Amino acid sequence: MNSKNKNTFQNGYSELYDLIYEKKDYKKECERLKKFFIHNKKIKNILDLGCGTCNHSIIISKWGYDILAIDQSSQMLEIAKEKLKKNKITNIKLLNKNIEKLELKNVSYDVVLLLFNVAGYLNNFSNFLINIKRFMRKGALLIFDFWHDSAVQFKGPSSSIRSFYKDGLKFNKFSNGKVDYKNNTIKIEIITNKEKNGSVISKSKESHLLKYYNLNSLSNLMKLQGFEDIIFEDFNKEGQKPSNKNWNVYCVSKFRG
Repeated sequence: MNSKNKNTFQNGYSELYDLIYEKKDYKKECERLKKFFIHNKKIKNILDLGCGTCNHSIIISKWGYDILAIDQSSQMLEIAKEKLKKNKITNIKLLNKNIEKLELKNVSYDVVLLLFNVAGYLNNFSNFLINIKRFMRKGALLIFDFWHDSAVQFKGPSSSIRSFYKDGLKFNKFSNGKVDYKNNTIKIEIITNKEKNGSVISKSKESHLLKYYNLNSLSNLMKLQGFEDIIFEDFNKEGQKPSNKNWNVYCVSKFRG
């Protein structure tokens, strides 16, 4: 991952992560992924990169696939580990690694996933492709979502303040984004704190540097690295092309081998 993101998803934010996204429809997103899976009819195993606390992988594991879930945040993986234990899930293995410096021995995968804008955290997408295709079988799918430039330029980021409640505690998340149009990046400052009886008892701050991509440039780059059958779809609207009304785009591609 980008070196500037090496200290992201640490204790304060990871503790709050699942609470922040508890209303995110992971099941619906996984059902969408299942439809993408028809482009490879011989799927047995999946590599989930930047898995976080494994919310997607846990759902997908119920379909019978073996999954290797990797994240650079040990704090996020500790939470994932507890979930797997609680749900008695044995077909997900966890690994604490930087996905851009990944080394795996004697294994190839039928699907590689980068979900929840993990692609934005990559330092160099071309180098990532060069490395990751070493662990993909011929015909394997690479599926990821990302932010695209026309939408970011149409409507940039805004500040937000959100509060959440759990076990008698109040959690607050403050975020603010700033676009660097020259480098196609957005720097997001995230502050989280925990309150008890109206007093702040802990606080953390993180800076996330995320890239956004041009659709044509990304498509050409992937073709140069041996990926074909590229599909770009709006993240929220199945079957619709990306538009400037939504930052998020799905990409589905196949490795030619």
